[in-house]
Amino acid sequence: MSDVLEYLFFTRTIADQFAAALQERLIAYQEVIEAVQEAIVFKVPESVGEQLWDELDDLYDELSVADQALLEAAIEDDTAQAAAGVYLQLANGQQTIAQVDPALVNRILSVLSLEEFNQFLDTLVKSVEQPNAAAICQR
Repeated sequence: MSDVLEYLFFTRTIADQFAAALQERLIAYQEVIEAVQEAIVFKVPESVGEQLWDELDDLYDELSVADQALLEAAIEDDTAQAAAGVYLQLANGQQTIAQVDPALVNRILSVLSLEEFNQFLDTLVKSVEQPNAAAICQR
């Protein structure tokens, strides 16, 4: 698959729900295991069309919350150090993860909804990928 969108999951249960949704929509996909974190990555061709993209993005946002909750429940350990990651969707369809302080994420999410936080992150990613040197008042 040349131009693909990638959807990343950490738990098999949630990944299987996403796979079922792809199958229900008759969307071809490739499933791979990410080498570093052993995450489950679904590669979906961009040719699925904008309407299906939107549906998949909405579903992914919903499932990501459940995926994170299951992951946290599975690794709860009083001796473990807390870690948090923020998933960033790049313009080329790839995803990357930025490790951040869990306390900071909790503080942010205490005042912003997950949707607002994701919108903020999307704006930052777009600004980094497509820099604009014009002053804010000139945009």
